[in-house]
Amino acid sequence: MSSPLAIATVTATLLDLLNDGLVNNDLSAVGSYKVSAMPPDRVSTGAQEPNQINLFLYRVSPNSGWSNVGLPSHAANGDRLANPPLALDLHYLMTAYGQQDLAAEVLLGYAMELLHDMRVLPRGAIRKALSPDNPVTQALALTDAQGRSAADLAEQIEQIKLAPNYLGSEELSKLWTAMQARYRPSMAYTVSVVLIQGVKATRDALPVLRRGPEDRGAQASTGIKPPPPSMPTLLTLVIRDAANRRRTAAELADTLVLDGVNLAGDTVTAQFRHALLAAPIERPLDAGATASSVRVTLPDPAVDATAATDWPAGNYTITLRIQRAGKPDRYTDALPFALAPRLQPPLPIAAARAADGSLALALDVLPQVWPGQRAYLLLGGDGYAAPAPAAKTGTLSFAIPHVEPTETPLPLRVQVDGVDSVLVTDVDASPPAFDPDRSITIT
Repeated sequence: MSSPLAIATVTATLLDLLNDGLVNNDLSAVGSYKVSAMPPDRVSTGAQEPNQINLFLYRVSPNSGWSNVGLPSHAANGDRLANPPLALDLHYLMTAYGQQDLAAEVLLGYAMELLHDMRVLPRGAIRKALSPDNPVTQALALTDAQGRSAADLAEQIEQIKLAPNYLGSEELSKLWTAMQARYRPSMAYTVSVVLIQGVKATRDALPVLRRGPEDRGAQASTGIKPPPPSMPTLLTLVIRDAANRRRTAAELADTLVLDGVNLAGDTVTAQFRHALLAAPIERPLDAGATASSVRVTLPDPAVDATAATDWPAGNYTITLRIQRAGKPDRYTDALPFALAPRLQPPLPIAAARAADGSLALALDVLPQVWPGQRAYLLLGGDGYAAPAPAAKTGTLSFAIPHVEPTETPLPLRVQVDGVDSVLVTDVDASPPAFDPDRSITIT
């Protein structure tokens, strides 16, 4: 998600793209020109009117697709439950000004073509616009108290789309009347969606131990069974640990059991994708793979030292790559799963408070936390943020300003990018229970 600087970052990126695009065209016949982002009433008109493309953010509206995500954000007692995103659509008016005949129309035509060809703001263009060498965006080189920066916009989960908005004469008349500026040829655009989200510590409920009888959840059935897919298709994914216990999230060294259809081939490998990985990681399948069921085991840090550094915790997708002699490679659909951080011994933890009631904890986790990832400590249901790491680290430090001593051990979790460490090691146990070793006692 993005920081409050995201709105200014979108404007700066559009300015940078328009400026570069116009420079790449030979507009010497028009003369000198500039690209700006100011209210139209501040642009000089009349005898001193310059050759200029001006971009003005005239309206901000809620994005209907994201507006209800994450609500409610506070409990009845005022405790923060979540950091829901502020989802916004930005509405821009692009106006062309000219010193002589046809200059404004020439500039407007080139600018409209540039935005027509660019329906998505590339992540690379956002990073380029925020370059330290760009004097326009030096004001955006800020980091707020939550560690967020303008560059976060390039990493937001949903790409930013640009669409033209053809306003009628009545809408344009009202708009220019409200701005109290002289009308010039204009074109409106909508930029969607900008997601501004805080990273403050929140309360997070403990995992659900059972979802109905036999942990099966709601029962649903249809009267007609669909035919099996003709393409290689993954249908289900089950996570098993070394003791063959089922889990809801994987840890390093766990095994993923994948069932599907048409999974056989001369060579079949599993591809793992994560937002922080530049390229997918490929793993061989375990022995005994069939056309309907395969198993793949994640690397064990005790055997493969690179597992702790090369596999960031968080949300992954897995795809099977199927190779057959003389035929093009085929790929299955992708199934999601979560790779959870794992607390390292000694466990359970006994911690003593300072005289003022504060508590300092340093916890070792696997895999390492990467720069850009957000980590939290969850004591029972209370969350505490760790400082953002500048480099990969296997140790997270937490400074808790005040905490009460505990009469019984509290369930202890570490959360990285929204994925909690495993607290229920066997979800099929009857009854399921929290692992007593993954707890903390505070004195």
